Parts: sequence; C-alpha cells; structure tokens
Amino acid sequence: MSASPPPKSPPTNQGGHQTSAGADGRLFAVLAYVLPVVGGIIGLLVDGANPLTRAHARQSIAAVLTLILSFLAWAVGGYLISLIPMAGPILAIALFSLVIAMAIFLAANWLVSLAVVALRGEERAIPFANRVAARLFESEPALKHSE
Repeated sequence: MSASPPPKSPPTNQGGHQTSAGADGRLFAVLAYVLPVVGGIIGLLVDGANPLTRAHARQSIAAVLTLILSFLAWAVGGYLISLIPMAGPILAIALFSLVIAMAIFLAANWLVSLAVVALRGEERAIPFANRVAARLFESEPALKHSE
C-alpha cells in the first residue's frame, strides 16, 4: 500500500496578486531584474506569453528608461537654466538632486521587486515605471498598484 503525498498548501499572498505562472514565469521575472534591459528582452522573446514574465519584463525595461529619461530631462533643463547669469549654474546643480532622488527611489523599488515580488511569483507595480511601461508598450498598466 503506497502512501499518498500530503496535500499542497496554497501559496501565501501578502498584498500582491499571485499568479499560477510556475517556476518558469518566476525565473524570467527575476531575470528581468537581474539583467535590467537584456533580461527583460530575453523574457519577452522566450516566455512573452506568460503574464508574469511579460509584466515584470516590461516594468524592468521601463524602470531603466525612466531613469535615463529623468537624467536627459535634467541635462536639457540644467543646460537651459545654467544660461541664467550667476544663479543658473547653482540651480542646475541643485536640480540634479531630483535625478539622484529618482535613482534612489527606482533602486529601492527595483530591489523590492526582485527580492520579494518576482521571487514569490506576484505581480506588483513600480509606481513610475508601470506608467512608462503602459505608454511604451501601448497597453493598460502591466500591474495594478497593491493596497
């Protein structure tokens, strides 16, 4: 007589939406954050049909683009502001603190997305990156904000 395996307990869900994507979806979701742009593109090409992979890959690519766009916006705005005599260069340098704040914010969300959300197989949004992903990929926001 063989013993049947114990029943599987349902996964815990702490605020995010858990999917049944399996280990492959989580693998490519994590890869999207470990290798920022390249991992996201690989995930979209290899496992793009999986909603978990697609959401995290788009969000990962969009987070990098958000950081690049914030730096470019500062570079253009800082150059124009620096044309103002005396106070312009000081204001341009002070505005760079906004770029640094954006980088810290995205890095913190990036780590949370990698360490907690993608490894658990959950879908949770990075605030600015989710909007950029929606515009970049011409779709609804990839992930809904958790409450």
